[in-house]
Amino acid sequence: MIIANDFSKAYDIHKYWSRKPAGPIAYCIDKFSREGDLVVDMFLGSGVTALEAVALNRNFIGFDLNPMSIFITRNTLSADFVEDEFMNEYLFLLSKIQPIGNKVYSVSDKCTNCGSNLWIQHLNVGPKFTNNETGVFYCPSCQSKKIVRSASPEEVYRGNSDYQIKKWTPSVLFPKLFFKDRFSYKGISSVNDMFSKRNLFVLSELLDLIKKTPLQYKELFLVAFSNTLLHASKLKSENVRPLGVNNYWIPDDYIEENVIFRFKERVKKIIRAKKELKNKLHTRKLGHYELYTQSCLSTSISSSSVDYVLTDPPYGESIQYSELSFLWNAWLDRTFDQKEEVIINPVQKKGASEYLSLFERSVIEAKRILKPKKRYTLCFHNKEFKIWTGILDIFKKNDFCLETVEIFDLRGSSYNKNWATFSPKSDLYLTFISSPFSYKYNRPFHLEDVVKKSVKAASSKNPPEIYDLLVKSLIFELYFNKFQLDLSRVTIKSIDNLIETT
Repeated sequence: MIIANDFSKAYDIHKYWSRKPAGPIAYCIDKFSREGDLVVDMFLGSGVTALEAVALNRNFIGFDLNPMSIFITRNTLSADFVEDEFMNEYLFLLSKIQPIGNKVYSVSDKCTNCGSNLWIQHLNVGPKFTNNETGVFYCPSCQSKKIVRSASPEEVYRGNSDYQIKKWTPSVLFPKLFFKDRFSYKGISSVNDMFSKRNLFVLSELLDLIKKTPLQYKELFLVAFSNTLLHASKLKSENVRPLGVNNYWIPDDYIEENVIFRFKERVKKIIRAKKELKNKLHTRKLGHYELYTQSCLSTSISSSSVDYVLTDPPYGESIQYSELSFLWNAWLDRTFDQKEEVIINPVQKKGASEYLSLFERSVIEAKRILKPKKRYTLCFHNKEFKIWTGILDIFKKNDFCLETVEIFDLRGSSYNKNWATFSPKSDLYLTFISSPFSYKYNRPFHLEDVVKKSVKAASSKNPPEIYDLLVKSLIFELYFNKFQLDLSRVTIKSIDNLIETT
């Protein structure tokens, strides 16, 4: 059993997709590298590999095309934090934004504890609530009062009244071709359209305040601001978390949430994260790190200089990182170059072959920078066997020899956990050694036989567990057996049927 490392709160400073449990990452780094070694992550993501490597006194280099990846990772790794100084800056920001909150969120109800006007925490709006809107109201001063009641027409009207927005907002249009477009049919064409006018006004004032105030912890406040955006948008409802379905789907009935309330909650997360990180790291010898907002397909790293590569690339088309990050990047005024994004995306004219071609370029680059006989660990899980076959062929062609395949259970509510009952609920970690490849045997094998073997090896007739054991067995067969079984038409559903009949 792999126990997760002790930086759980540190990874909680900002939402990101497909964040891996820290335990297996730390386990692999500890197993396949030594202190002082150079570890590289070709697809940085939210920076789990970065923090685990640095905390284990490895030097680290990470690459990602997505500016949000670098932004989140850089602020995750930073342990330069003095709580009193941070709180002084935070209280100053609150003192400046409070009058705006009084203007747009204040209601006539009084707090019975301190006498202050209550504020709207959130309102339920949409066809379901027309003329019957409800809301949650709280005291921003003492936090002691919270009530749920019907919202008045005036309170609802103020959500989209004519606010004079004088500060910058990202009026940038969404691309006309958006692979996961579930919003344009509702009249949403720009990032600004994702917010009520009230929330757009408050967000513009808050962002301007953070940017123009001389702050030591400006970056951390921008993290809190960015992590506020989804909850302050129209993407949230009583039963839907924003981007919980991995696309910009706007419910008919959504929640208009108080920007300042959510910003405060996000700042609390940062305080917890930074306190924990500082306490855990202050006695450790830490590695040096470098982060680059660029493609990993061609790097400036010297040939044969890297001791270990550990990476978790996009698995295909399930998570569209550039699209899902569009709103964040727009508010932070950053751009994402999709040209070398390793993804399956028909809108970008990237199918399976284009995806595999781009991924191979990353493997070729990893081969160049790795020292001989050093290791590359790939965290990967895809529902299509033809992608698996293509991935394995790439490593064989570029002289990587497969050493181990390890299965780690996924924790939390990751995307993988939401697949159907017969789908993977784990991550596979494939470790290769940079060494000439050769086949070990040439023997016929049949999918049915591998399924029977996996069912027998499983602790119970649990389809996800059997599936993981099956994939592990197939990986070794596909890698070292000259006899190639055609799996191009095999699906998880067909595997499930085989399991049910075995």
